[in-house]
Amino acid sequence: MLQSWYGLSDPGLEKQLARDLMFRRFINLGLSESVPDHSTVWRFRNTLTKQGLLDTLLSEVNRKLSAKGLYIKTGEAVIVDATVIEAKQSRPRKGKDGEDTQDSEAGYNGKTASTTATRRMSTSMKTVSSKPLTM
Repeated sequence: MLQSWYGLSDPGLEKQLARDLMFRRFINLGLSESVPDHSTVWRFRNTLTKQGLLDTLLSEVNRKLSAKGLYIKTGEAVIVDATVIEAKQSRPRKGKDGEDTQDSEAGYNGKTASTTATRRMSTSMKTVSSKPLTM
């Protein structure tokens, strides 16, 4: 399922399992346990396919997600942190040489005495839509 959702190859899944705690938690792999290598992932999927269990498993997962109104779609999401933070200065100030001394990526909130630091962070995430799981 992780490979399908995140578009990973067998070696790609191995790498993600080694460095991503969310992936480890999803497959119930403890921090002290070793990550299965890509050939183990392939053999497991191949065994499920040969025994006719892979389609059954994916159908059951899709049924349960659908019953809760959830569908998986690959895509991109943008996360914006617009936390209002207290600042010493409420607006941009100029230095001795006339240059702005404030963070060039920050915006300023004129309605309160504090400053809003807003940074856009684009990340490759998966979002919700209407596509059933497939391998």
